[in-house]
Amino acid sequence: MFWKILLLVIAGLILIGGIGKIILDTKQENPNLNITRYLIITIVLAFLVGIKPILELLKPSAIKKDLKPLEESQRRIEDKLTKIEERGAGPKWYSDGIPQSENLNLTMLFVEGEEHLKRYEYDKAIKAFTSALALQGVKPSECSALLINIGNAEYKQSKWDEALGSYKKALNWAEEARDEQGQAAALGNLGLVYRAKSEWNKAIEFHNKDLEISKKIGDEYGIAQTFNNLGVVYMAKGGWDKAIEFFENSLKIKEKIGDEYGMALTFNNIGLVYQAKGEWDKAIEFYENSLKIKEKIGDEYGMALTFNNMGIVYRYKGEWAKAIEFHNKSLKIMDKIGDEYGISQNLIGLGLVYGSKGEWDQAIEFYENGLKIKEKIGDEYGMAQSFTNLGNIYQLKGEWDKAIEFYNKDLEISKKIGDEYGMAQTKGNIAVLYKLQGKKEEARKIFEEILEVFEKIGDKPNAERTRENLEDL
Repeated sequence: MFWKILLLVIAGLILIGGIGKIILDTKQENPNLNITRYLIITIVLAFLVGIKPILELLKPSAIKKDLKPLEESQRRIEDKLTKIEERGAGPKWYSDGIPQSENLNLTMLFVEGEEHLKRYEYDKAIKAFTSALALQGVKPSECSALLINIGNAEYKQSKWDEALGSYKKALNWAEEARDEQGQAAALGNLGLVYRAKSEWNKAIEFHNKDLEISKKIGDEYGIAQTFNNLGVVYMAKGGWDKAIEFFENSLKIKEKIGDEYGMALTFNNIGLVYQAKGEWDKAIEFYENSLKIKEKIGDEYGMALTFNNMGIVYRYKGEWAKAIEFHNKSLKIMDKIGDEYGISQNLIGLGLVYGSKGEWDQAIEFYENGLKIKEKIGDEYGMAQSFTNLGNIYQLKGEWDKAIEFYNKDLEISKKIGDEYGMAQTKGNIAVLYKLQGKKEEARKIFEEILEVFEKIGDKPNAERTRENLEDL
C-alpha cells in the first residue's frame, strides 16, 4: 500500500511541476517554449508513474478487501438459516421398538419425551427420557435408544459437549447389546455434533463409520441419510464438487426407495451448494425442484424452509422485493405452525435484506425481534449470530464502540458453547474494525490467530481472505 501512495504522490508532483513550468515560461515569454509538446511530455510521464497504483486501487477486490471478513460473518446467519433444512437428515431418531414395549412405564415416558421434543420442550424431554433410563429392567439396546434421544434434545439446544457425552454412552450400550442399528445412529449423530463444532475431519470419520455399518446391515435409508450428511460436511469445508457427489449419491437411493421427502431435502441441499458457489440461478432451479415435491406431498414446513432459502438467494442477487416476498411466505407458514425457531430465522433473514439495502434502523428492528425469540427458546448459537449481525450493522453505521460491544457478546456465547469457528469469524470482524481504525498491529495479531483456525479446520475460502487482509496491512 505504501509504494502505491508514493507513486501517486510522485505522479502528482510531476504533473504540478510541469504545468507550473509552462505557466512560468509563458509569463516570461520564453521564445523556445513549445507549450503543446511540453504539456504532452508532462502528462505522459505522470501517467506512466501513476497508472499502475491507480489501476490497483480501482480493482474491485482492492475496494472490497476491507469488507471480506465482514461479508463472511454476515453469511454466518445465512448458513444457519439454510441449515434448518438439514433437520430432515439428522440427528437420527432411534426407538429400538420402545413404543411397543411390554414395559408400560418405559413406553409412557418415551412417548412423553417424544411429544416434548415435537413441541421444542427440550428440558422436559430430557427429564422424561432420563426418568425412563432409571427404570428397572431397561435393556442395553433400550438404554442406547434413550440416550440417543437425550443427545438429540441436547443437540437441538446447541449443547455440543453434553450431546457428545450422551451419544458416546449410547454407542457403548449399543455395542454391548450388539445392536448395529443403534451403533449406526449413535455414530452418525456424533458426526453431526463434530460438524456443528466445525471439527470436520472428525465429523467425516464418524459419518464414514456410520456408513460402513449401514451398508453392512443393508439400511438403504440410513445409507442415503449418511451420504447427505457427508455432503453437508464437505459443503461446509468448501469442497463443493465433493458435496454435490455425495448429495447425488443420496438422491439416487432416495429415488430408488421412493423417499419423496428425502428427495426434496436433497434437491434443497444441492441448491445450497450452488448458492455457496455463487451460481444463483442454478440454486433457484434446485430449490424450485424441492418446492414442487413439498407442495405435492403437503409438506408445509419444508415449503417454509425452501421459501426461506429462496429469500436468501434473491437477496444475493440484489432483488430485494423478491427476497422480502419469500421470507414473508416462509414467516407466514412458520407462524401458522408455531415454529418459533423458524420465525426467528426469517426475522433475521429480513434483517439481512434491509441491511443489504442500507436501511440500518429497519435491519436492527428485525434483528432485535429475532434475538428476543432466540433468547426465549434458548438458541445460544442463534443468539451469538444475532449479536454479530447487530455488530455488523453498527460497524457499517460507523458506531464502532457499539459494534465491538455486540461482537464481544457473540464471542462470550461462542466460547461457552465451544464454537471455535464462529469465534474465528467474529474475531475477523473485530480485526477489520481495527484495520479501519488504523490499529494495524492489533488487526495483524487477530488475523494471524484466526488464520491458524481456518487452516486447521480446512476452510480455504476464509483462510485466503485472511491472508489477503494480512498482505494489505
